[in-house]
Amino acid sequence: MDGGFLLWFLQDCEDGEPREEEVERREVQQPVIRPLDARPRLRTRVYRTRVDLEQMSDNKVITDYHLNRMAIYELYEEIRADIDPPTARSHAVPGLEKLLTVLQFLATGTFQHVIGGNSGVDQSTVSRHLTQVLQALKKRVRQYIKFPEEEGEQQGIKQDFFQIAGMPHVLGAIDCTDVLFTPPSDEEMMYRNRKLGFSLNIQAVCDANLRILDVVSKFPGSCLDSYILANSALGQKFADGKFGYGWLLGDAGYGCKPWLMTPLAAPRTEPERRYNESHMLTRCTIERTFRVLKSRFRCLHLTVGSLQYAPHKVADIVTVCCMLHNIALKHQLEINVSMPPELDKYPSPIESDVAEGNAVRQKLIEQSFT
Repeated sequence: MDGGFLLWFLQDCEDGEPREEEVERREVQQPVIRPLDARPRLRTRVYRTRVDLEQMSDNKVITDYHLNRMAIYELYEEIRADIDPPTARSHAVPGLEKLLTVLQFLATGTFQHVIGGNSGVDQSTVSRHLTQVLQALKKRVRQYIKFPEEEGEQQGIKQDFFQIAGMPHVLGAIDCTDVLFTPPSDEEMMYRNRKLGFSLNIQAVCDANLRILDVVSKFPGSCLDSYILANSALGQKFADGKFGYGWLLGDAGYGCKPWLMTPLAAPRTEPERRYNESHMLTRCTIERTFRVLKSRFRCLHLTVGSLQYAPHKVADIVTVCCMLHNIALKHQLEINVSMPPELDKYPSPIESDVAEGNAVRQKLIEQSFT
């Protein structure tokens, strides 16, 4: 031991014992060795409990997803190759879980973080699942939404419409409805509709049983209904005579054409009044279709608020909801239309009637309503 240190140590002691402060200082300097069971451990990851469709009652399934168990399983079998995880990695989200999460969002319009809490995943994961499932469903849209081209199917649609109010040769009822969303700030004026909100203007055609036969969801809310029809593939096919003898029923916002019957602005005779009444009763199927669609998929209804997605994604959501609406009809699932009717549009300016369309309409009145 160093001599200087020994001398200092002896001087700093009383009766050969070191002072209490020195003992504490030397004890602090010595390394502390903790027992193994007292060392900090890594935090164990906690996984939330996920939804088990088999453990849910039939009423709960329909309430949460607005589809029944059979419809959900059939839909999952169709798209599972696109949404199932590519590996068997532990705790990977199953494809069915992704589908259920998206169905609940579409059916309830609930915010994503709430959906994430119910399905066992967080908000960012829900957003990824929404994109993946929408893309998988879009691939199958044409299996469920297709305007009839075969004569036999067209004849069945005409008969169903005729039974409503005696309107003959009707192949579909057409109208547009707004779906609100928040557009990019530099594109707001493009999407501003006539009610000064921001929306996509959705065109749809339905049959007498509320089945959607065609949907166009890409046009902004500033576009008139007649403009959308003129620039849609369906409008071009009708104008080219691809669907034979028959017509659509539209409101006064459309111009009367040989393939598009509109109401008379000022009926003067009794046959004209009967035509207008039959037209109104038959065409209202598209208004009922929109009410059922937005009650079944409340993410589209204005009472839930506007969708917070890019325009192309909102268009995908609308198209997929129309597809799921037809699937629900296929499975005979009724919906309680509890939503108040929307005042979708202010009256559109009436276009000048095409002479040929007027002639066809007048002939229809004389033959069927005199």
